[in-house]
Amino acid sequence: MPGKSEKRGRQQVARASGRTVELATQRALAELDFAPGELADDQFEVTIVIPPEEGFMGVGAVDAVVEVALVGEDFDFYGPSVEESGGDDYDDYDEDDETGPAEELVGWYEGSEEDMEADKPAATRLRYFVERVLWGMGLKAQVKITEDEETLSAEVTGDDLGILIGRRGQTLDAVEYLAGIALFSGSPERKRVEVDAEGYKGRRKKQIEREAFRKADEAARRGRPVQLNPMTAAERKIVHIALRDRADVTTVSEGREPNRSVVISPAE
Repeated sequence: MPGKSEKRGRQQVARASGRTVELATQRALAELDFAPGELADDQFEVTIVIPPEEGFMGVGAVDAVVEVALVGEDFDFYGPSVEESGGDDYDDYDEDDETGPAEELVGWYEGSEEDMEADKPAATRLRYFVERVLWGMGLKAQVKITEDEETLSAEVTGDDLGILIGRRGQTLDAVEYLAGIALFSGSPERKRVEVDAEGYKGRRKKQIEREAFRKADEAARRGRPVQLNPMTAAERKIVHIALRDRADVTTVSEGREPNRSVVISPAE
């Protein structure tokens, strides 16, 4: 087994329990600093240590225990080790934060289309839009709205949000884009709309910035261009902004979607 691990490159392992194997797996991935849907199936391996048992009428039930190992030579791009990250970013979330309206549990949808009328506050319209999307996806979640002079944000928390996040956050980006159009299309008083789920975007941003800095150092040290893995437009923007003040490297996006990526080159 040690030989197999060495061939697969860098690995990280976490163990967690849950009522089902799927729930235990999600908890183990969360311990490794990954949100639901953030990794492809071939980027981690699941070993069932203890299979779940229902018991008789709930008596004698046994939770599943799984061990999840991150695998693949490209793992560095997808996230830091526990030691590098300094812990789980979920700890920063405060349910009692009073910067926005009180949270509401979205289990069955009771919103009204009147909440999207132009005379309603933008925060009310964003809440309606996000809750309507969740309801349409069959998801139960909490929606927290915060607002400042420039930005209107919706943070979604709950279980099984992988379908909302989508592969590399693409579904979440689409919801955010459509929310901006629905709220401020044709309006002179436009704000930037942000939609996030379980802190995915904040953690993903940190991961991409960390990889950008590492690859920039490599490009400058070796004196030759370094190409990053394919990214979405939003992810590429993070790289360009992170490195725009560095005098020793330049960045440019190359290729066609969905394989468009950032190339970091040493400055001439």
